[in-house]
Amino acid sequence: MIQELLAVKENESLSEICVRLGTFLGLEEPVPMNVLLRAMEDPIYANDLIICRNAPGFLIPLLKDPRNKAYEIPQQIEPKTNLELAQKAVKTLIGWGKAGFSVVDDETLARRENACLACPNLSEPQKLVQKLIPSKDVTQKLGERTGNKVCQLCGCNVGKKIRIPSESCPEQHPTAAAMTRWGEPRE
Repeated sequence: MIQELLAVKENESLSEICVRLGTFLGLEEPVPMNVLLRAMEDPIYANDLIICRNAPGFLIPLLKDPRNKAYEIPQQIEPKTNLELAQKAVKTLIGWGKAGFSVVDDETLARRENACLACPNLSEPQKLVQKLIPSKDVTQKLGERTGNKVCQLCGCNVGKKIRIPSESCPEQHPTAAAMTRWGEPRE
């Protein structure tokens, strides 16, 4: 119900939808992400939000409902659009070309690949652009153990990204705050 009301566009981010819902409800700020997620899954809650639209005395308790906590996500991951992924790929390719198309040494490749294999953000490609990138099948050979998998955080093809010296992991190392998950200094 709430999706129809907002006429969600395929390439619209969750943050943009939070802004739209906040505006629709008569708020001067976006609704919290957990409110949006609950409204998308709970039609009764969505209906209550709509009914209480422009009535802060009723709306605020709904926005602060403790049951909204169940819809909080520990780390916000917004999928990239095909256009964003294509732009990022072109930018990376140009930078890589300027660096002479060099690749990392085997030790760096192994460290990066091992980190990605252990990462919860490693996933199957979802977007068309991600699916179009040619990748080798998964093997136990160094540099091929991730196959066509992508990173949910940046949208990159992991098997390609781990080879490029100028690339970095977008996630913080689990135990070393100044490092990326790859064990390299954060930018």
